[in-house]
Amino acid sequence: MKMLKTTAIAALTLTALSVAAAAPERLNVKLGLWEMTSTMRFSGVPPLPKELLDKMTPQQRAKMIADLKAASQEEPEPETSSQCITQEDLDKPFEAGNSEDCTSTVVRTTRTTQEFRMVCTGKTKGSGTFKVSTPTPETMNGTLDLKAGEGPDAFVIKGTIKGRWLGADCGDEDSDDSYDEDEDNSDQ
Repeated sequence: MKMLKTTAIAALTLTALSVAAAAPERLNVKLGLWEMTSTMRFSGVPPLPKELLDKMTPQQRAKMIADLKAASQEEPEPETSSQCITQEDLDKPFEAGNSEDCTSTVVRTTRTTQEFRMVCTGKTKGSGTFKVSTPTPETMNGTLDLKAGEGPDAFVIKGTIKGRWLGADCGDEDSDDSYDEDEDNSDQ
């Protein structure tokens, strides 16, 4: 579940910045290494491929659903990752695995705020909004509200994101890498 949330944060951050680059007015953020801290709360069941569900026994499905419901009741812990944001990230559109089924639309954009809406109409229907504010070129914060699937077990993610620019040099960090600060500190 942690990997899913971390991937969602990285994807949404790049999506917001990519959509911002295509908008008439671009969000004022610095390029380079960013530290992103997110807190995500989820409920429901993530949409899983039918092929995978077909391989599960009814007992396995029931256990998975029970485990997910129990996990959604836990208090979310903040997760910290680093991300290198390059000009290329801003220039190229975000490409999701099912990009032909999903569209992103800028709802509002200024140099300090951005809101976009994503709608997916393929096998997995869903929608959501991501709002980001950049009080300075070195800081950002945002909220995310996503829903995938339909019915009472639809998968819902609600979260907050805070980012701070660490510097222009990304070092060994490339735009797809992330780290968990707690894991780094456990080695000390």
